Amino acid sequence: MLLLRWTWRDLRARWLQVAAIALIIAIGSGTYSGLTSVSAWRYDSYDASYAALNMYDLRVDLAEGSTVPAAELETVLARSVGEDLDEVEVRLEAPVQVDASTDAETILVPGTLVGVDVSGGAPHVAGLHALEGRLLTPADAAAGDVVLLDEHFTQRHDLAPTGTVRISGGRELQVAGSAISPERFFMIDDRGGLFADFAVLYAPIETVQALSDQPGAANQAALTLREGAPVGAVEERVTAAMAERFPEVGITLTRREDDRVLRLLYDDIEGDQRTYDVFALLILLGAAFAAFNLMIRIVEAQRREIGIGMALGVPPARIALRPLLVGVQVAALGAVFGVGVGLLIDTLMADLLRGFFPLPSWVFEFQPDVFLRGAALGLLLPIAATALPVRRAVRVAPVEAIQTSHRAVSGGLAPLVRRLPLPGSTVAMLPVRNVVRGPRRTILTALGIGAAIAVLVGVIGMIDSFVATIDLGEEAFVGGHPEQLTVDVDFAPVDGEAVRAVTGSPLLADAEPGLALGGTLDPGEGEIDVLVRLTDFGSELWRPTASSGELATDRPGLVLAQKAADDLGVGVGDTVVLRHPRRQGLVGYQLVESELPVLAVHPNPYRFLVYVDISHADLFNLEGVTNTVRVSPAPGVSPEEVQRGLFPEPGVVSVEPVTAAGDAIRDRIEEFVSIFAVIEGAVLLLALLIAFNSTAINMDERARENATMFAYGLPAGRVLMVSVVESLIIGVLGTIVGVVAGRLLLEWLLRVLLASTFPDIGMVVALSIPTLLTAVLFGVVAVAVAPVLTLRRLRRMDIPSTLRVME
Repeated sequence: MLLLRWTWRDLRARWLQVAAIALIIAIGSGTYSGLTSVSAWRYDSYDASYAALNMYDLRVDLAEGSTVPAAELETVLARSVGEDLDEVEVRLEAPVQVDASTDAETILVPGTLVGVDVSGGAPHVAGLHALEGRLLTPADAAAGDVVLLDEHFTQRHDLAPTGTVRISGGRELQVAGSAISPERFFMIDDRGGLFADFAVLYAPIETVQALSDQPGAANQAALTLREGAPVGAVEERVTAAMAERFPEVGITLTRREDDRVLRLLYDDIEGDQRTYDVFALLILLGAAFAAFNLMIRIVEAQRREIGIGMALGVPPARIALRPLLVGVQVAALGAVFGVGVGLLIDTLMADLLRGFFPLPSWVFEFQPDVFLRGAALGLLLPIAATALPVRRAVRVAPVEAIQTSHRAVSGGLAPLVRRLPLPGSTVAMLPVRNVVRGPRRTILTALGIGAAIAVLVGVIGMIDSFVATIDLGEEAFVGGHPEQLTVDVDFAPVDGEAVRAVTGSPLLADAEPGLALGGTLDPGEGEIDVLVRLTDFGSELWRPTASSGELATDRPGLVLAQKAADDLGVGVGDTVVLRHPRRQGLVGYQLVESELPVLAVHPNPYRFLVYVDISHADLFNLEGVTNTVRVSPAPGVSPEEVQRGLFPEPGVVSVEPVTAAGDAIRDRIEEFVSIFAVIEGAVLLLALLIAFNSTAINMDERARENATMFAYGLPAGRVLMVSVVESLIIGVLGTIVGVVAGRLLLEWLLRVLLASTFPDIGMVVALSIPTLLTAVLFGVVAVAVAPVLTLRRLRRMDIPSTLRVME
């Protein structure tokens, strides 16, 4: 009890520093607990949501542009799967352009119509969940003009859940509500692009068949299998049956676990958790450094008491117990505060997740095991930080410990500084001497500040890097012509009426047909899904740029993204395998594999972009056929006028500016920033607390020196300036360490952690000037200004009592 009362006295004597240390520990352990709870929530919520909407076990997709009779497709699949089948539902997806413009905003975006089976009510396989409005009914199939809008699209543009939209061809559709599908819990456009401004419209399959002029057709089927069914054997039977019944139509089979959105969502949890762990660990290390600093001061203040105890024969273990108990109590206080911080972060993150990921089922349960781990970390690190200075103190010879500290004022590296020709008076040199005569204290304080700045640079630098990557991709694809647009059309002859309506429009100064097709590089275990764009390598309107190699047209070959080349381990001149659709007959497509050389590498950071010269369209048996046209507006015509003018043309699927993809990603990044803002706020508070704590400890340690300067007549402002300059030097050192460490952390986060989360993006590592200025603001300015908070305490100092030395 005596020891506990003694330690409480020690805590009360430094209650401001103790409170600051406890809050620092709380930020570290609470950030870990709160962010790790988010990962547990997401696993539980994704599992519940996929189960609620009966996610498919196997999906069959026909090659792009292919359709077959829906009834025959269902029959073939049902017979081939046999008793392993639970349910099968056929669908029809058709590309379309959507006009959802309001009085406040013009909204013309590409999209897709998804025709689903509503004969028995809502779809049973990979079904729909209505967030607002209602689901589709059999009566909607008879009406022929009722659709549901995907919730991501309505959220993005703040649209009403009911109303009307128009699609290409001028047809007006009634919107019954907003919904989500398990295949689109995260929005990916019909060509695999992330963050796209893309509209998905769900409708009865009969409605889509009529709107796309494909009566009775289907191009997709979703299956659920009985529990324990051998998926591999089912795939073999489906492949054989489809090849026998539809030999000219290629198919792709996708298992539930290989669904791109599902894989992205679950992989994202793992990547995010690794990022959270790094940030939480750095914050906890900052807390450990701060606790280490405080305990060194407490132990040094008790140095003579420890020396007397050792001289009287008290065992070192008993002497060490008192300062160790202080460390335990500080750690316990921090762990308790950490629970509160963790719960606050939980609340903030829950609100953000609800808005960012619309799901049918969110599970936000308290995670006691997560908080126990966070509390354990919050306890162990400060205690470990306390043990080292205590161990060092009880190993000092008693005669050295008993010596009064005022007789040894020139330790550390101070003797070396005497030889340096520093300008100014003794008072002016004092801050530099204070910094170097306690190198251990200076280094630890700088490291604590540096840890906070490193996390700050890492968090904000991720946003800078996303923006730089988008800018690079936009620059590569826009090519200095932001006014140009991309017009997607149904597959049609270049000299056909539908394409001539586009290329001959008076709204355009120039137009160049091309092709855009899905494909796979190096099909197999490490395959990469790509978008193959066939364009004229000699075009004056636009052509890809080559960072290495050349855009040769005399032979077929590929121009790959640098990220794709690196991932495949190939370079210019090497051969890669491309799996791609090849037309069979008039409307059928079959997947084939072609070995093609790498002609060049382009600098666009998006791995999925692959270019082929349009003169080699025979590889796809699509000579004289197009499905995309790059256009340039006529003088005086705006891109929006081109969109409006081409929207009603038959066969036009979408018209969007070439800058649309970059703009869409920027909008999505704003939502990511809101999540990072929680971590950023914790880091900023951490930096301020470390700055305050460092200043408060320094002012306590310098109390006799400050009293001496007051005794010689120096004004409070001059004495304060000594502390400001000393803090400034330490802040500069800490900021330099933090910026360098933050840059290395950022590189690691982007190259290692996020590489699995965003495999299709070659991230550019970038730090903006505002980010560096923010680091300077909190690492230098805040630390330097912190001593001003002690001015009142300086002015009220009892000089005689402070100068008194007890022998």
